[in-house]
Amino acid sequence: MLHLIALGAAALASVAAIDTPPAAPLTAVTWVATPTGQDIANVYPPTAVQAGKSGAVLLECKVASAGELEACNVQIEDPVGLEFGMAALELAPLFKMSAKAPDGSAVAGRTIRIPIMFSIVSTGDR
Repeated sequence: MLHLIALGAAALASVAAIDTPPAAPLTAVTWVATPTGQDIANVYPPTAVQAGKSGAVLLECKVASAGELEACNVQIEDPVGLEFGMAALELAPLFKMSAKAPDGSAVAGRTIRIPIMFSIVSTGDR
């Protein structure tokens, strides 16, 4: 029996201000909500499940004023062709961060990159 294990990493690879002078890069954000393992399993591409394939996606999104993500696009998808990018885009609305970074600066209008890993792990028959 295959069990899906999918890990959503919310690390910042790059953050920059939009239409304003560049702000100091954020080194951390406070996540208010992130996708659960079940959320990720729910969007895991069926073709990838059938093929037993894992994948990785790097999303790039703008941060809206309330801390939700908007205007997301796939920067990297590996492997290509198994719809991991589309699955990651379905997860984007489930991410929400505090309107302020831990250093007190506003996060609205900035860009964030979020790596998302999709993994299938065989646990054997039970």
